Amino acid sequence: MMMKRHFFRMQTALLSGLLLFVLSVSAHAQRGTDFALLDQHGRFHQLSRYGESEAVVLFVQRNGDALSRQALPILVDLQERYRERGVVVLLLNPDPTQDRASVIAELQQQGVELPVLLDTAQVVARSLQVSTTAEAFILDPASHDILYRGALDSRIGVAGGGEAQPWLEMALRPLVERGAPEFDAEPPQVAGTPIDYLYQQRFGDRQISYQDEIVPILKRRCTTCHVEDGLAPWAMTNYRMIQGWSPMMREVLVTRRMPPGQIDMQLGEWDNIHHISDEELITLVHWIDSGARRQGDEDPLAVQEGVDDSWQLGEPDLIIEVPEEKIPATGMVDFRIRQADLDLSQDQWVRAVAYNVGDRSVLHSLLVFAVDPGLTEKEPEALVDPQHAEFISLYVPPRTEEEFAPDSGFLLRKDRDLSFKLRYVTGGRETVDRTRIGLYFRDSAPEYAVRNVIALNPDFTIAPGEVDHVEHAQTPAFERDVLVESFAPQTHTRGKSMTISAQFPDGREQRLINVANYNFNWQMNYRLRQRIPLPAGSRLVSETVYDNSASNPQNVDPEAEVKVGITTYDEIFSHFIRVLEPLP
Repeated sequence: MMMKRHFFRMQTALLSGLLLFVLSVSAHAQRGTDFALLDQHGRFHQLSRYGESEAVVLFVQRNGDALSRQALPILVDLQERYRERGVVVLLLNPDPTQDRASVIAELQQQGVELPVLLDTAQVVARSLQVSTTAEAFILDPASHDILYRGALDSRIGVAGGGEAQPWLEMALRPLVERGAPEFDAEPPQVAGTPIDYLYQQRFGDRQISYQDEIVPILKRRCTTCHVEDGLAPWAMTNYRMIQGWSPMMREVLVTRRMPPGQIDMQLGEWDNIHHISDEELITLVHWIDSGARRQGDEDPLAVQEGVDDSWQLGEPDLIIEVPEEKIPATGMVDFRIRQADLDLSQDQWVRAVAYNVGDRSVLHSLLVFAVDPGLTEKEPEALVDPQHAEFISLYVPPRTEEEFAPDSGFLLRKDRDLSFKLRYVTGGRETVDRTRIGLYFRDSAPEYAVRNVIALNPDFTIAPGEVDHVEHAQTPAFERDVLVESFAPQTHTRGKSMTISAQFPDGREQRLINVANYNFNWQMNYRLRQRIPLPAGSRLVSETVYDNSASNPQNVDPEAEVKVGITTYDEIFSHFIRVLEPLP
């Protein structure tokens, strides 16, 4: 398929130009944009991640719409006949009033199953200038060009009807078969149900205020990382910076790259996670599309507080110096695994962990483990192997402390040392990171002991170029009742998505978290707002999908066969789940 793809790309300009000239749509393909959305089942779809496919067919659907229902069997048939030829068929629902359950019910009622992308903020429909339901597109996933737009079929919303003409397929067939166009007339437009752009109507003709609307969103969602000498590649320090970066801001918002580490918000309620609401998203996009203007000279972003390097929770009971790390100016830095002696005189219940970061511009993440002092850096894999090391805490900027729940604590035994798994990025200059970790102890034993269990798969292989490689893992069954508190899923660069579910003793399963768009660049800890009780005999099960194709932007070598290992070039399946277990 990859050779076929490259061959096709060499002919794209010729075929696209010929096709679109004959269609009288344009002398060249209409420039589109990359985008990403979740479907009705919570699966993540990004146009550019279909780069191994020849084309993506996108059809505008709405529940209860007669033309949408009429088109469904045609689209299912199209997918079945063209799947092996590299064509993906997706539906787009731009109605923010229709939720997942209603979309699932609609398709079940019609007896079909196709992915329906839920454009609840309507930014994708707006980018494609969708005006009506039943409009069909052929998109190039590599260039994002719109190769065709118009009617799916002469029987679907076309005035006059007449002899059946499969307009979209007549445009699609030459693309995948390298043939000549099959018609010489412009495809008819569709008279479907008009799209009601609810958010756009709310804005009307008024200008969005940079000072009163845009800056508050940026401060809530962005500026904790986009600061001077921070990990982000640029700092949001004034209006001119925002205006200059606004096209890139739009791109990363619409493709869901930013804010980082977003998860499926249809599952659970979460504390301290990166998320942006539909209203915030469309406000930013609408402001950028309108020229990213401001009113007056006032600039709230120009007045910023400096970074506070003090211990935010007060002076720790114990401060541990992480061995200093020399970081080069450029290139990829593999994981650093280090160890520090503790020499505790007695067991301690840890109530919080704080991080005094040496160089915030390069330290990407830091995992802390409790280990047997008999292990040394001569055996680096054992120092962070979940079978030998007990996970305690995770640092990911901008948070510099992690407090356990007031009624809980982590038992750090006196016969344990600490080990660290550090990931660095380069920032254009050589530097030395001298990070310190602070531990805060309880005065007495808590009601609950913090346990970090792991869904671990220690041995698997991913074939070269494999797009959707699926692996599974599960925890042992819990011997006692527990409370689930948080999740810290871990893979390397091929990780694509993962889910973690509770499996109850009676066989029922309940999905707890869906990381639909996992990004190796962001090792997050997702903490539930309300703990989830699991009875004794329950276990946690996980499914993780890996993408070893060239369409994975994080993939360093799609031609490699990938096995489990400790380096960035290897893979892992190590999902840490924090549970609270009542003390006897």
